[in-house]
Amino acid sequence: MQNDSGKTIYIWMTTAEVPDQPVLTENTHADVCVIGAGIAGMSTAYMLAREGKSVVVLDDGPIGGGQTARTTAHVSNVLSYRYYELEQMHGKEDAKLVAQSHTTAINTIEAIATQENINCDFERLDGYLFPPDLKSIDEIQQELEAAHRVGLTNVEMVKKAPLTDFDTGVCLRFPQQGQFDPLKYLVVCLIKFAGFVVGTEVLKNLVGLTQNISQTLISPCTLRLIRFVIP
Repeated sequence: MQNDSGKTIYIWMTTAEVPDQPVLTENTHADVCVIGAGIAGMSTAYMLAREGKSVVVLDDGPIGGGQTARTTAHVSNVLSYRYYELEQMHGKEDAKLVAQSHTTAINTIEAIATQENINCDFERLDGYLFPPDLKSIDEIQQELEAAHRVGLTNVEMVKKAPLTDFDTGVCLRFPQQGQFDPLKYLVVCLIKFAGFVVGTEVLKNLVGLTQNISQTLISPCTLRLIRFVIP
């Protein structure tokens, strides 16, 4: 794919041909405008279009050209913040919502890949959370209990992760995580999304928003819309 302003080039950039999209050449309107053509924006557009909404996606660079092309390609409900920390910051119910949302994201990507027959190398696999040293075992136990409280009851403590060259020691196994090729996935979502609704467009070269929620582009055209989404 064509590189954007980012300095790094990841392997995913060589695995899929992402089609270029034109700038807006005439005035148009849509039910929804999605700002950003990464995996969050294109997934949002895809699901809206499936529901019969007319959608326009705006971006200032290539589709998937930002963090989507530079991701580790793991989809996981194991987060940077521990679940016991999220409970302390946001309460137990909101921590449950966090766990549910990330689990739903994994399931949704798998379902779309299966439904649309997307060859994006999606697979389920285990994830392992291990402490930095033996002094942090109490933290692992604390996280196990919190994971169960938020609904991740299949998380379990194991003696070590199945690595041959590194001994993690006691760790948590988070089953049913996922990994996939994000750009292979995104390209098919783009093709399917564009085919759902006549007049659905993917546009780039966004300049800015005007106060009346019209979208002004580099070309002298205006997009009028009912609502817009910034994923």
